[in-house]
Amino acid sequence: MISDKHYAADIDTQLQRLVAAGDSSLVTAYLGTLSNARFRTAGYVLCERTMQQCPARMFWALSEALVAYNSRAFLVTVMKAFLTRRSQSADISIDDEGFRAFCFRIQGSNEDCRKVLQHILPELDAPAEVRQLFSLLAITDQAQWIPFLLKCRTLPSYFLLFNSLHFIEHDTDRLERIAYYLIHSGDAFSFNLASLIKAYFGLTHVKGTFSLNLKAYELARIATNYNVFCQKMQF
Repeated sequence: MISDKHYAADIDTQLQRLVAAGDSSLVTAYLGTLSNARFRTAGYVLCERTMQQCPARMFWALSEALVAYNSRAFLVTVMKAFLTRRSQSADISIDDEGFRAFCFRIQGSNEDCRKVLQHILPELDAPAEVRQLFSLLAITDQAQWIPFLLKCRTLPSYFLLFNSLHFIEHDTDRLERIAYYLIHSGDAFSFNLASLIKAYFGLTHVKGTFSLNLKAYELARIATNYNVFCQKMQF
């Protein structure tokens, strides 16, 4: 719930009126009239009230308008609003045509794509959804997925991380750096993935006391079967 510090009733009322008119350009025009302090307040109100209450179609129209108007100020606002609404209602998802159009609009900006990945990747529940997000952002080179997946620390992302490492399997030094990054991450999933990477890619120089005892036939199944992968990672 929005705090009193980040709320102004007159801004809330005006945003509701403009959104009800169905023209997102009216919202951005209004934002341009505000002082810096009230502009920041409007961002909170948009995220926590306006974009939670408007129709789904308007949500995406408003998202595109806000990011086109000032991506630096509003892209994170839009992502937070999306995740809040997605968690509370079935009317918003990454399957929406509105989300597809939104991603298409920001494909040319590496910084915008990075922010979307940073916020949404940790909330996705299946490898297919992770693949879908990268596809919508036109990041088709799986080797480019690695830095994002490495920082995500979820099972769907780690499964695709492991599979993406095949695209750099010739780069032993990088594979070893990734394994040590995972070891030092401090959680069981990361440590087990480091163990898997060491065994699968034959990284004999990676040191550590690993609890996973993996046989050759298991390695092949782990690489292709997400359920088996999850079972091993949660050992």
